[in-house]
Amino acid sequence: MTSTCANCGATVPTDARFCMNCGHPVGPGDAPRQRVRVAAAVPASLADKMRAAPVTGERKPVTAVFADVAGSTALAESMDPEEWIGIMNRAFELMSRALYRYEGTIASLIGDGLLAFFGAPVAHEDDPERAVLASLAMVDAISEYRSYLAAERGIDFQIRVGINTGEVVVGNVGSDLRYEYSALGDTMNVAARMEAAAPPGGVLVTAETHRFIAPRFETEDRGELQVKGKSQPVRAFQVLRRKPVPDASRGIAGLSSAMVGRDDHLGVLARQLDALEAGSGGVAVISGEPGIGKSRLLAECRALATADGRSIRFAEGQCLSYGRNLPHHLLVDLVRSIVGVEPSSGERETHATLCAHATERLAGSDAGEVVPYLEHLLSLEQDRSTADRLDRLDPAGLQAHYVASLRRLIAAEAAAAPLVLACEDVHWADPSSVQILEKLLMLLGPDQTVLWMVTLRPQTSPEADALLASARTSYGEAARELAVEPLSSEDSRQLVANLLEIESLPEQVRELIHERSDGNPFFVEEVIRMLIEQGALERQDGMWRATRAIDDVQIPDNLHGLLLARIDALPAEARHTLLVASVIGRRFAAGVLDRVLDAAATR
Repeated sequence: MTSTCANCGATVPTDARFCMNCGHPVGPGDAPRQRVRVAAAVPASLADKMRAAPVTGERKPVTAVFADVAGSTALAESMDPEEWIGIMNRAFELMSRALYRYEGTIASLIGDGLLAFFGAPVAHEDDPERAVLASLAMVDAISEYRSYLAAERGIDFQIRVGINTGEVVVGNVGSDLRYEYSALGDTMNVAARMEAAAPPGGVLVTAETHRFIAPRFETEDRGELQVKGKSQPVRAFQVLRRKPVPDASRGIAGLSSAMVGRDDHLGVLARQLDALEAGSGGVAVISGEPGIGKSRLLAECRALATADGRSIRFAEGQCLSYGRNLPHHLLVDLVRSIVGVEPSSGERETHATLCAHATERLAGSDAGEVVPYLEHLLSLEQDRSTADRLDRLDPAGLQAHYVASLRRLIAAEAAAAPLVLACEDVHWADPSSVQILEKLLMLLGPDQTVLWMVTLRPQTSPEADALLASARTSYGEAARELAVEPLSSEDSRQLVANLLEIESLPEQVRELIHERSDGNPFFVEEVIRMLIEQGALERQDGMWRATRAIDDVQIPDNLHGLLLARIDALPAEARHTLLVASVIGRRFAAGVLDRVLDAAATR
């Protein structure tokens, strides 16, 4: 017996849950009560973003996640239907929490499987990474649930997950916070096939997803898999775990360039380092758009601070794009860097390193007062009496102890050697981290040999604005704000020449690269990477040469998410204007746009 897929019209077996051609849900449909339960679990902040997202009829690059219970048919047949529904309800609850933690959205719930999207209706610049993190979190959550079910019911309950990145056309978000979608090409089909090929408890991704996430995850090449409906086999990789230290996600392997166009900014920072060695602290706030070179400036400062003959220590804290709901995550990263905890260290090693470092830097009684609160901040296991004492503190009291302990630790570090504390991507910081940093800036003024370096993007959060205000108030002229602007045409050309070591690159190509990158160094690198991958630039006899005429340069795939995330953050009117402008072309007179907008408004 067969039926017809409502999405693409393909013929599918009546017992199928997803269309074999496009991946759309088929069969009896989702259980309404399950949809209600899952929708109710959506965090309010994510629900607001979903409802506000302008996705109707848009074609969007997304990362699709299929999750399914391994051997579900045999499991369901072995128990009462109501019992099975109860088990699945709990499983969906656990899986949805993991997905929502990274701001994924559930497109379909059917039977014992689900389909989720990252990139629609809410876009982020790192959606493939979020999809993999959420999938690993789902597997971990179900692994704990599996142990419970094995002990209580004697069944082996596991999920498997398949992931693919491609394009879909997305429709409106419904009242149950699901949304309609139409598969474009075979994006959904391949994701479903990855799920079917994944081992129980495993996560399998396509090469299209792997190229985005490879710097941050350890994977195993599973070779090429034959996929029904595909004329060519599909390369698959099994995700094993996160890398303790991610590989560089920017730059082109084998190509490098000296920093270009930032001499003035580096000069200001170098003078602040000199002042730090002379005994004066300060603050440097480096702002700019994504990819503009903020992290490169920090790297150059790190090299200057740690050069031979200098005694400056350099500690760093990194904010995560999904970190606003992770309390104190910036401070945790900063403390681990200050005390010298290795990224791969487990809880026991972290505890030992923290205690040894605090004992070395602080007098015995001071260390005894500081360490318990730093242990609590780092979520380390504590003895029962200490844990109970700290758990009885109200949030304001606990935060006050965090501030006092961090101030004493940082002051002791600065007394031992001048200290640079770099806080990257503060626009993603959680509010609790920013509040404590604000207090530390007020308590540790310019008389302490501490130089704070903060990177953030323009139009930051209210918390980041408060942090900047504290820096100006507490440090006065010792607080410097550096706005990093796009490279000039001349500097962009110099960057291309440095990377490719080629002067014979046609002038038209140089101009195309500059035009498409808009003076953004990261965009320059990615455009060059795309041209190399497409074979338009090849290394011949030790030199890079253009192998064919390059009449146009498209936006590289890995910049789509970054640009879409920035577009989605705009007000609705600005998004509409941008959509209309994109239809007109890349360059046009402002009057043309005004007339088109007026015409659209009268329809």
